[in-house]
Amino acid sequence: MEYHDPKRKSNFVGKILMAAALTAVCIIMLKQSPTFGTPSQFSRHEEGVTHVLVTGGAGYIGSHAALRLLKESYRVTIVDNLSRGNIGAVKVLQELFPEPGRLQFIYADLGDAKAVNKIFSENAFDAVIHFAAVAYVGESTLDPLKYYHNITSNTLVVLEAMAAHGVNTLIYSSTCATYGEPEKMPITEETPQASKLGFMLSYFLNFFVPINPYGKAKKMAEDIILDFSKNSDMAVMILRYFNVIGSDPEGRLGEAPRPELREHGRISGACFDAARGIMPGL
Repeated sequence: MEYHDPKRKSNFVGKILMAAALTAVCIIMLKQSPTFGTPSQFSRHEEGVTHVLVTGGAGYIGSHAALRLLKESYRVTIVDNLSRGNIGAVKVLQELFPEPGRLQFIYADLGDAKAVNKIFSENAFDAVIHFAAVAYVGESTLDPLKYYHNITSNTLVVLEAMAAHGVNTLIYSSTCATYGEPEKMPITEETPQASKLGFMLSYFLNFFVPINPYGKAKKMAEDIILDFSKNSDMAVMILRYFNVIGSDPEGRLGEAPRPELREHGRISGACFDAARGIMPGL
């Protein structure tokens, strides 16, 4: 025979009422807070403030660019998946510029189109500097699909998000590897990225001047950007680097390649390793 205890039911109802009362008090306190409902400074445009999205801003060149932007009073959002970037560089920047609305870091992968669109929808960007990429020539020959996906495909994701959200200024970080082995030296801004023979035979022979997947992937990304910019309002600048070297003069930022990638490293890193005795010679 079942026996219903009226006291137990009363206690249960009392707990529900107490929880509801506490919830109501919390909501009232939040609404009275001066910051409740205030949109983030990163989510709105402000007159006189330029908000720049720096993809790959935890990386070597990206972190230095972010430092310069912050010193010049830009608002900066860094997006990086830290596969090659260094969270230590982000922490240095956060310590140097702790003021609200100056710098934010978002951990995300540019290969995730849904995540990228969410970032653009929640932030009011005025411009994008796209550094994020894997960037070792030797590695690209061993794993070309990784490079075409990470560089070419991910750049397309960023470009589509910019178009969808009306962000019309792009600086793209490319590479001198897009020139391959030019017929004439030195390389200038007028140097073609394909020889005359290459231009004539490109349709039939799929001719590329870049001689490795890294350079080819970057060249494809450049072509996508330039083709899109021809019939849009987007302002584009493409940077092609030649053996970047050095660190912040005050020693706060520098190049810190992962140990497992030393074999694919740049000539500057090899010089340092030889000087420090990490490798026997250059």
